[in-house]
Amino acid sequence: MKTTDIHQVDAFTDQLFGGNPAGVVTNADQLTDEEMVKIAREMNLSETAFVLQPTGEADVKLRFFTPAAAEIKFCGHATVGALFQLAQLSMFGLGKSGDNAVRVETNAGVLNMSVLNEKAQVPRVSFGAPAVKMERYHLQGNDFAEAFGVSQTLINTDGTILVDRELNYVYVPTSSLEALGRQTFDFTRVRKHFGDEGVVVFCFFSQETKEGNADLHARGLAPNVGVDEDPFTGSMQAGLVHAAKQNKYIPAEQTTVITEQGHFIGRPGFAVISHDLKTDTIVVTAQATPVFSARIELP
Repeated sequence: MKTTDIHQVDAFTDQLFGGNPAGVVTNADQLTDEEMVKIAREMNLSETAFVLQPTGEADVKLRFFTPAAAEIKFCGHATVGALFQLAQLSMFGLGKSGDNAVRVETNAGVLNMSVLNEKAQVPRVSFGAPAVKMERYHLQGNDFAEAFGVSQTLINTDGTILVDRELNYVYVPTSSLEALGRQTFDFTRVRKHFGDEGVVVFCFFSQETKEGNADLHARGLAPNVGVDEDPFTGSMQAGLVHAAKQNKYIPAEQTTVITEQGHFIGRPGFAVISHDLKTDTIVVTAQATPVFSARIELP
């Protein structure tokens, strides 16, 4: 019998049932790929992170599986959930007081991250976002609205719809938070019209926000990969900041950006984004909340 520890963590939130729930398996070295797939399917969350010993010079290795048996290169919220849980359990040196740097091996490369533990506060996880490559999308304004099946009044026709060619994420500037909140989406239509492009996430964003301290509000749709609307999309944040700056929703020189997501589906979340203008690197910082922990036995 194999004993496996499984946890569920709400990432990008400081409240239970907020943000984006992720599965975390903290002792995955003993598991086969087939067993990881079965566990991810059983958890039935958008992603489950599996923690393993690193194979190279990294400190820890993470693999990510979806319930559809797909292994993906990187997942922001499951990364936050995994490092938060490791800090809670004082594993891989991440439970020590202060700022703990950690090199995380993923299928997207080795990424520099950290976990900050301060007295009487929950751990805060920071990770360097993968680089983006922003280009003008081939559909703009009313043409995009018609193809996507949304109201033309939703799209800011003075703005520019952009695509990140690294992750194949599309960023759509909207006219207002009110229009973004009342918009419903025909996901069957989206899969039919955009499935061949393989777009992973459509990010609709607004410069108006729900929370007074936030700078941007976003909705993240991923129907082509089986997640119609994501509560909070960690891997979307770097492209969101770049798209917002190119559309002048926030100043180009702004180095700290607070983003929010998930309010319109009842799972509000937030992140603090640090943009180093000299190196053009972006660091995402987030909190998390534990939901439950369990132990299962595999034959």
